[in-house]
Amino acid sequence: MKHLFILSLLLATAASADETRTVKNESEAGMVITGGNSDISTVSFKQNSTITNGPNSYNFNARYLNSSNAGVEQALQWGLGLKYDHAFTENYGFFIGQLVEGNIYQKIFQRYSTDAGVKYVFHKAEKDFVWFAEGGYRFTRENYIASYKNLNFLRIYTELEKYFAETVSGKLWIEYLPNLSFWKAYQLNANLSLNTAISSIFSLKNGYEVRYNNEPPAGTKSNSDRVFTTSLVAKF
Repeated sequence: MKHLFILSLLLATAASADETRTVKNESEAGMVITGGNSDISTVSFKQNSTITNGPNSYNFNARYLNSSNAGVEQALQWGLGLKYDHAFTENYGFFIGQLVEGNIYQKIFQRYSTDAGVKYVFHKAEKDFVWFAEGGYRFTRENYIASYKNLNFLRIYTELEKYFAETVSGKLWIEYLPNLSFWKAYQLNANLSLNTAISSIFSLKNGYEVRYNNEPPAGTKSNSDRVFTTSLVAKF
């Protein structure tokens, strides 16, 4: 799978030089710090960059969240991802990607995931309504304290973005991962957010995200992580 990913990148790089190239960046930062009777601090960062060259696009994304109470760490999550998309038509395409994540409070020190599949665009009108879905296969390796596990998933993903006004938009994405070897061990992730523009570059974002694992590693306190964030977003 790694060799396929590298080959696809090389083929896409060789695309015709006269194709239109666009670059989009979205940086997000949120922070909450309290003192006095409550000593709580939470910081979160996200980065999403996409280069589009004709039918090919390359995406890099990163996320980080850390929270502590009275100096004692309560949450630590991070992730880095690379993805390549190729569009055959305006509606159909395929993708391959690599993701590495960590969530020590779910006993997962590293999680490596390789994705491959197809993409279908139901509707695409920029600054109005965009809806697409992806379906494919995910191979995952989870590293624990003294062991590891290889997992095979189907991956079903959909994302919708709707503009309610010129400066107000909402986004919803849902990711369902049924385990091919043990159907009870499925995972479900979802995020709902509202974005309000305050200038041509900056906006305020309120988001609620849930990451659910129906069969989490032994010793975890809960099957799910739930995060509500208010962040400043820069798009350019």
